Amino acid sequence: MRHAMRIAIVTDSHLSARAPECVRNWQAAADAVARLGVDLTVHLGDITTDGQSHPDEIAFAAELLRGWPTPLRCIPGNHDVGDGSGEAPLDRGLRGAYERAFGADRWAVRAGRWELIGLNAQLFATDTAEEAVQWRWLEALPADAADHDGAMHRVLLLHRPLLRPSAAERSRTRGRYVDDAASRRLIEGPLGGTLRLVLSGHTHQFLDWRDHASGVRHVWLPSTGFVLPDAMQPRVGEKIVGLGLLDLQEGGDAAPRVDVWCPDGMLRHDLAELAMYADLRH
Repeated sequence: MRHAMRIAIVTDSHLSARAPECVRNWQAAADAVARLGVDLTVHLGDITTDGQSHPDEIAFAAELLRGWPTPLRCIPGNHDVGDGSGEAPLDRGLRGAYERAFGADRWAVRAGRWELIGLNAQLFATDTAEEAVQWRWLEALPADAADHDGAMHRVLLLHRPLLRPSAAERSRTRGRYVDDAASRRLIEGPLGGTLRLVLSGHTHQFLDWRDHASGVRHVWLPSTGFVLPDAMQPRVGEKIVGLGLLDLQEGGDAAPRVDVWCPDGMLRHDLAELAMYADLRH
């Protein structure tokens, strides 16, 4: 079956002059993607090591992204625009700096009967005008495929995971997942009936699971930069480094294929062993 689109997925690259190990892994990812016949690359956020506290990292990362071998769309992570997500006030200055460097923080891309939707997860639960605008934008997207034969199929891309995969994770209320009310609104509202796949970053772990209540598949993509040791972060999925390859099939009837791999030259760095970790702790 022919591909409607092939998309490389990268996330949590944490680019900075302070993190040469992450920069080398980023270059290994770029070299691999250049050989794969990819139509588009999506970055799921945390482009910078800590752009919210070190504004120079925004410019540093933007320069590296300009050398990427394919068209590139980005969505922000907490290290790019601040925590937000109802856990901290929205920093409008950081969001503006992000958009000037990396483009819009929300977007939609059509490929036949498929639609990729990138959203700014840090806006959810902020109770701001910016969050309201993002909801209106999402709700205004046409949910049909009038110019194609058949129903629309959607892939949602955002920095934070949308749902908790297990009972053990349901007690976690801050720091990792999209706000519960926003998650329900997304699944039951504007994306209801059309959502097939959710791709997210943020956790630095790989996990592929299906929510049986909605039938939606959820894939957590690993960081290109590093893993967090178990003493620092409980293990939910696999702690690997790598990137993803999403294949959407022409027509939309076949399930999307998601492959995750670690290309040559990409090393599994442990955050606690990186020199930059001392800076992040202060």
